[in-house]
Amino acid sequence: MRRWKRERQTAPLPPLDPDSVSRDLRAWAEVLDVSRIADDTARSVEWYLRKYRRLPRFSRREAAYRLVSIIAAQVTPPPPLSINPLDIMATVLSVRRAQESPGETKTG
Repeated sequence: MRRWKRERQTAPLPPLDPDSVSRDLRAWAEVLDVSRIADDTARSVEWYLRKYRRLPRFSRREAAYRLVSIIAAQVTPPPPLSINPLDIMATVLSVRRAQESPGETKTG
């Protein structure tokens, strides 16, 4: 049996249409500091965003809220309560990638 090693590729996210993003999310993303996000947290969030559709509903919800509480403890300012957990996770990863690659500029 032949096993293939899958390489993880992270494609840049397309620019968001400002009208499709809530004001709360936009305002939070503009001031978000993710410098304290642990690598383990980022990996867990990436895994969740790839696999959440396949998780049972209760497990999906429980894992999302657990990850959001971890994220809230590691970012400044914490996410507003009005933002969907998936949006919180995606925003944190997006901002983290932008801050890790200083040659690229943020698009908002």
